[in-house]
Amino acid sequence: MAQLQIVQNVNRAMECSSCGAAGIAACDCGAPYMPASARAAEAIAANPRKSDRAIAADLGINQSTVSRARPRTDAPASVDTRVGLDGKVRAMPRRSTKTKPEEVMPTDEEAEESFQADLYDQACWLLEQMASATRRKFFAHLRRKYHDDYVQK
Repeated sequence: MAQLQIVQNVNRAMECSSCGAAGIAACDCGAPYMPASARAAEAIAANPRKSDRAIAADLGINQSTVSRARPRTDAPASVDTRVGLDGKVRAMPRRSTKTKPEEVMPTDEEAEESFQADLYDQACWLLEQMASATRRKFFAHLRRKYHDDYVQK
């Protein structure tokens, strides 16, 4: 049964553009066979408001084939509603059109001020993490190092 379904699907993949005969071999009418994607594109152009699943069911092809063919057609892209396989009209989901506001580059002074504030915050956090003996040694080192600089000036 599954093999019969596969053979039927393969045979429906190509269809005569004139008489509608399905299959891989040519019919006797002389018209060329059309691939499923070309038939889907024609069906979309004829009725762009019809859903991909409804078109696929009419043509006997896969819905993904119709979905891939839709962007390549000249059908209006801004269709607000589509008619589904059950005949109901449904609104198309709206895509968000929100854009991110452009980031404003800070001036050199603002960037330096922000950098200094970050350094200060990190230094305060580091001092809070130090043990009291280590903190005393650190400040003694700073006094020795910078006391000479201040005295010379």
